[in-house]
Amino acid sequence: MQRLILASLAALGLAYAQPQTLTLYTSEVLTNVNPMIDLFRRTNPGVNIQVFRSGTGEVITRLRAELEAGNPQADLLWVADETFFRELAAANRLRPIRAVTPGFPVRFAYQGGRYYEVRLLYNAIAINTRRLANLPEPQVWRDLLKPDYRDLVGMPNPNFSGAALSTLGTFSQRFGFSFFEQLQRNGLRIEQSNPILQQKLAEGQYGIAIITDFGIRDLIRQGAPLKIIYPRDGAILVPTPIGILSNSRNPALAERFIQFLLSPDAQSLFSQQGYIPVVASAPRPAGVSGEILSVPSAADFIQANRQSLLAQFNALFNLR
Repeated sequence: MQRLILASLAALGLAYAQPQTLTLYTSEVLTNVNPMIDLFRRTNPGVNIQVFRSGTGEVITRLRAELEAGNPQADLLWVADETFFRELAAANRLRPIRAVTPGFPVRFAYQGGRYYEVRLLYNAIAINTRRLANLPEPQVWRDLLKPDYRDLVGMPNPNFSGAALSTLGTFSQRFGFSFFEQLQRNGLRIEQSNPILQQKLAEGQYGIAIITDFGIRDLIRQGAPLKIIYPRDGAILVPTPIGILSNSRNPALAERFIQFLLSPDAQSLFSQQGYIPVVASAPRPAGVSGEILSVPSAADFIQANRQSLLAQFNALFNLR
């Protein structure tokens, strides 16, 4: 009996000694995710966080296949597509939590706390100031239709990028899908992702991009000849929530990670990475002052019309 007790205690001690593991599925760029994980691990030693990173579309495709097979691997999901979070919440596949932190806007705790916004990013207009040196800068979205900008404009692929899907849905709702037909006639080109497009913009392969703002700020810090323009008719606030899957093997640790993302240290790191912190008391990124005039992503419209929007877009630009 004594040997059995000792063996059980030894096994229990070994179990506690083994590192705790979280699996994060995300569309966030690894150059920003990895420093955040490192910061979390400083106050949570022994924690191992495994990351699967791809574009929002591919992350969702992978998780959906795992769910259908009854073997989901993710503890945490963090992608730029609120409509998929709505789908998961409706199927009771997200664990509700209460992420309490001073100054957190309650409107960013979605579906009764089943998923959370932890920082803000926007789709805006970015320009290469050298390519546009002899042209006026666009001030509103419809300026991109001007002949001056023929063959100068690019945007990411909404099949791959959740932020680009927000662009597709929001413009289609506000201006009609014909807006993209006009952009296509003016030479709009499609790149796979925001990081690819922003690099080509910095190199001068494009003069203008419809793109997320935070990555452009990083390239500006590195000396790229770029500028962010928040259109006078409203930048697009892109939902990029994070939530805990109901099947999580370590839900307490997953909840601790979300709480950490709302902490002063994490919010400050987001600001350094070019994001707008969701907690108002946190510092803002360099070059950002005051409120950004924005319109919400057309999540309801996208949820109701997703497949038809993508089918129209793919046919127009010969994608897939």
